[in-house]
Amino acid sequence: MKDVIVDGKHMRPGYTTGSCVVAAAAAAIRAIDEDRAQHRIAIDVPAGMRIEIPVKEVARDGTSATYLVIKDAGDDPDVTDGIEILCTIRRDHTGDVRIRKGTGVGTLTKPGLFGAVGELAINPVPKGEILRLLEDNRKDGISLQIDIPRGEEVAKKTFNPKLGITGGLSILGTTGIVRPMSKDAYIATVDMELRALSEEDARAVLLTPGNYGVQYAATHFPDLPAVQVSNYFGDALVLARDYGFRAIQILGHVGKLSKLSLGIWNTHSAVSDCRMEAFVYYLAKMGANARLFAAVEAETTADGAYAICRKAGNGDILQHMEAGIEARVPRFLQDDAIAVSAKIYTMEA
Repeated sequence: MKDVIVDGKHMRPGYTTGSCVVAAAAAAIRAIDEDRAQHRIAIDVPAGMRIEIPVKEVARDGTSATYLVIKDAGDDPDVTDGIEILCTIRRDHTGDVRIRKGTGVGTLTKPGLFGAVGELAINPVPKGEILRLLEDNRKDGISLQIDIPRGEEVAKKTFNPKLGITGGLSILGTTGIVRPMSKDAYIATVDMELRALSEEDARAVLLTPGNYGVQYAATHFPDLPAVQVSNYFGDALVLARDYGFRAIQILGHVGKLSKLSLGIWNTHSAVSDCRMEAFVYYLAKMGANARLFAAVEAETTADGAYAICRKAGNGDILQHMEAGIEARVPRFLQDDAIAVSAKIYTMEA
């Protein structure tokens, strides 16, 4: 696969857990049918391309084979990168096509995500690809067992526990390939989490960029479910509105929320960097002098800018920014009935 350009850099794409399963299962089927080991397998992915994936034979006899694929997420910071995914194909005389649960594959405990309660957590797109492969090679009957040895351990670092998926990882992948730093993939995860919360009748939610915000929320907002949105506040806010949330708590570091206070809905530094401009804007509204504007504009970090403001007696600038967010979000969502609250923290407070 060719590199993709992300934020002006060449980055290597990878392949999804769904593609890993398809490749390992296809290799096992071919190994049984041809009675020889497979080392690479080419598969067509939903993105409309053909990719080759290295495979390794683990076991084989006349009617079954187990193949292993090591997940390669490319340059995407994916916690599943490097995990082993094993697929065991067995030919039998049942006439059926079956997918069996092995170790480390998640099970649905809540309806409305990938299927019914009790089913394996396999996204509809890879599930369709897997079933198509099995149907095309059904003969007298065929079964597939998926095992991810470290799946249960790695799943603890994903959204699965919050989504009600237990026992391991989900088999994901809408396109079959992992595009580095993919916004679409992240928003799809936020969408799933907000949908799951709404189906539990939650009507209030906390949105925060990252892990520190989640930790902060656990202490200061223990009764609110927290959803990480990275830089994609605009998308997350629209999803929260559309899923019926009537109260939204926004929490984050001043470096990102200063941008939000000006109505910047994607806070990535490559998209917008108006942190110092936000400080100057609110200082001007507070009646500060031009000398303070210059000192803030010369600063390079939001924490540093806040320290300058606080030293000059304008430490309440964070409250003014919070008020700015609380005023702008309902206008952005075109819904004044949603209660919006904002809390900005610095690394000192």
